[in-house]
Amino acid sequence: MSGGRVLLVAVLIASLCLNAYLTVTLIQLRSDYRRLEEGFRELAAQNENLTRQVKSLRSLLEVVERQLDYYRNQTIYYSSLIGETGGVSGSLEGRAVVNVVAVKAIPYGFFEVRYEGVTLKAEVELREGEGRVLVNTEPRIGIDLQTSSRVAVEVAEKYTGVSLNRTDVIITVRGEEEVDVVDGPSAGLAITAAIIAAITGENLSSSVYATGTINPDGSVGPVGGVAEKAVAAAEEGATLFLVPEGQATIVVYEKKVEEPVPGFKIIRYIPKKVSLQSYLEGLGYHVKVVEVSSIWEAYSLFKPSP
Repeated sequence: MSGGRVLLVAVLIASLCLNAYLTVTLIQLRSDYRRLEEGFRELAAQNENLTRQVKSLRSLLEVVERQLDYYRNQTIYYSSLIGETGGVSGSLEGRAVVNVVAVKAIPYGFFEVRYEGVTLKAEVELREGEGRVLVNTEPRIGIDLQTSSRVAVEVAEKYTGVSLNRTDVIITVRGEEEVDVVDGPSAGLAITAAIIAAITGENLSSSVYATGTINPDGSVGPVGGVAEKAVAAAEEGATLFLVPEGQATIVVYEKKVEEPVPGFKIIRYIPKKVSLQSYLEGLGYHVKVVEVSSIWEAYSLFKPSP
């Protein structure tokens, strides 16, 4: 075999070896790329899940903080609940119905919950009795109203100048389904308005909804889940939504998608302050949102427009 043929064969063999090496390397790189791609996708999914969990925990923390503040205030003022109210005495009879909004927790994936607003009806009945405050729910509704209802009775007595020490106040909360409500104290404002209406014989508007705790001095305290409650009220046809002072502005989370590497997405939620009314308008609802600081400011807004 001539020297030229030998060289050609050698080059061919070297080329084949090089191609084989490059092919193996390419296969390995593709395999590594697929593993990296799967890793990025898994990390992106974990990031989105963690973000949802953080949002859920923030919502829960807001509700719990509001409840703790409420019960702390009730502890401070509780001694005033057993004092004599003065004013007109004697048994009364009356009835009133008011809209109630609250928040319920819904399981969402593993170890996650999301929160939705829920609307209920609270019926107040006044009957001759011994000054008892009785709470009933239909169907079974997990809602804590006992403390806020007693405060509501005291505030209604102060508002009207009428003593209920010979009257039983029966509060019945009705819903369309069994539900566990997260923040029962937030119904205090609405129930106070219903007790006042039952005493005075006035009607309350079916298109007015409100959220807010009630304190023994008649002031309205802050609550959690305002946006969720507002949406639930809007879906039921609310035209006016009353909120505690300072809570007509809410925090929403805007979805932001980032692509650090082409083909991979990381989803983040950025907090942003917006007015509750404009938030509802963006969802297609036309509801007027009004801040109230006390029952004296709020009660007239519950009544139907002339």
